[in-house]
Amino acid sequence: MKKILLLSIFLFSALSCNQTPKKENSNENSTLKEVSEIPHILIVNYNLNEMTVEEHSELGSNVAPNFTPEKINGLIGKSFIGNVDNGVYGGVYQFKSKKSAEDYINSEFWLGIEAHPNLVNFKKEIFAVPPFSNQSNGFWAERKTSSNPDDANGLSILIVRYSLENMTLDEHLELGVSVAPNFTPEKIEGLIGKSFIGNPESGVFGGVYHFKTTDAANKYINSEFWLGIEAHPNLVNFSKEIFGVAPISSVSNGIHVL
Repeated sequence: MKKILLLSIFLFSALSCNQTPKKENSNENSTLKEVSEIPHILIVNYNLNEMTVEEHSELGSNVAPNFTPEKINGLIGKSFIGNVDNGVYGGVYQFKSKKSAEDYINSEFWLGIEAHPNLVNFKKEIFAVPPFSNQSNGFWAERKTSSNPDDANGLSILIVRYSLENMTLDEHLELGVSVAPNFTPEKIEGLIGKSFIGNPESGVFGGVYHFKTTDAANKYINSEFWLGIEAHPNLVNFSKEIFGVAPISSVSNGIHVL
């Protein structure tokens, strides 16, 4: 029977929040440090209010230089995203740690963005990126990126979310580890990489995929492989969204290439 692919939660995220390392145990200190510094993805969505798509594009071009690892502590990169048909825009960021992602959305800089009168209905979600994402080219710090805006042409991000039903976190993790090698550019046409994501507090899991083209992303979510995932009885409440990646992402280390 075909293996069903699961996205996993990071097993030790709760530990990093609730335990304090003991000074006398250097190995434990090292382990907890690794846990607290795993990459996290921040997904931001919003709509436009009394602003045209062209005006929004101009705004993005003006502010893009502010979204760099040199200017935002802990930032690895940001892909500016948009779906004109649905009227949803935003960004997908990968940070070095949960703390750096949380510090960012509580900063004066971010609060100023949310206060913009033409950007409304903000939604922010932070997810852990588990270690086995490295098998799927899921760590942005290890990916190749391009500074050529033309390389954003056709580049798309697929964001998948779901929740669990009658499945424990440990079971979800175990299956995620076993199937991660199936999500590679060699096995999925047009895939650049996938970051497995999970938030145990909200009970939302999923993946952030970069595809070379929108056609490749659509082909994937209509494939037998994907339909098998959605048919899994323990994965429920699926949502799938495909966004284009704006050329200004080149400024923010957000154009991903193979």
